[in-house]
Amino acid sequence: MTDLHVVLHPELPPGVADFLEGVAGLALHRSADERAVTESLKNGAEVLVTHTWRDSFLTPSLRWIAGTGAGYEQYPLDKFKSQGIVLTTAAGVHSQCVAEHAFALLLSLTRRVGEAARNMTQCHWEALIGEELTGKKLAIVGHGRIGEEIARRAQNWGMSIIGIKRNPDRYSGCVEDIRGIDQLSDVCAWADIVVLSSPANPDGSHMIGRKEFELLGAGWIVNVGRGSLIDQAALIDALTSGELRGAGLDVTVIEPLPVDSPLWKMPEVVITAHNAGASPGFGTRWGAIFEKNLAAFRGKGAWVNLLPAEAMDRS
Repeated sequence: MTDLHVVLHPELPPGVADFLEGVAGLALHRSADERAVTESLKNGAEVLVTHTWRDSFLTPSLRWIAGTGAGYEQYPLDKFKSQGIVLTTAAGVHSQCVAEHAFALLLSLTRRVGEAARNMTQCHWEALIGEELTGKKLAIVGHGRIGEEIARRAQNWGMSIIGIKRNPDRYSGCVEDIRGIDQLSDVCAWADIVVLSSPANPDGSHMIGRKEFELLGAGWIVNVGRGSLIDQAALIDALTSGELRGAGLDVTVIEPLPVDSPLWKMPEVVITAHNAGASPGFGTRWGAIFEKNLAAFRGKGAWVNLLPAEAMDRS
């Protein structure tokens, strides 16, 4: 059997490239940069492993994109459909580590660990009084696989939970109160904490803006979904006025976050570099999906995490 030519984007999560090295029947093309990705695809490679998309990657030979992220808003799905390109995602691979990361951000806010870390840089000893999560009201916006893992952990902390899901009637899980996106305002008014774990809106619009921050009031917000879900100007205003107590951000509207953004210097903010899904176990979990889809590509099984978007629940 002829080897399948697989192009690797230069920026991949931990363990992905190492896993692929051990898969028989693949000719791997490691790329130093995105120009090399394009060149390999122009030379006839059929498979691209990536989370990043550039229009130059759309070449006649491309047949399958094995995505390393759960999101897919960056891909031109209509062009894929017309050219017969299959897109699969890594949905579910990140769930546990992203849920843990969401709690790391949240605890950094409520226990004021972010402020303490800043004090360390000044050798400043100050006993900061933090809040307890037990008894707090948590709204999870985007209650898919990641949201469910967040909810399971929150239950063990004794928190009250409401989940927001685009299709609440299709939910089956550990949370008793699951609502539609049309009830977001009511849920923000109820909550002490809002955690965003939703994909981006297809049109790039915000979910959380000035109205939602006013309703949330003296609470906290954590975003492990997409930066576009929050109106960043409204977030900065809510933090500056003291209306919002803190924000934990793994994602921002522009990434990397510009150096002149006031968010960097706000003591109530904890920022990580879109690495909530990064884990030493990622490669193995992603690889299990890849092997099933490799069999499907060769006509020997069913696809896993197959798009277009209408084939999957957007949470």
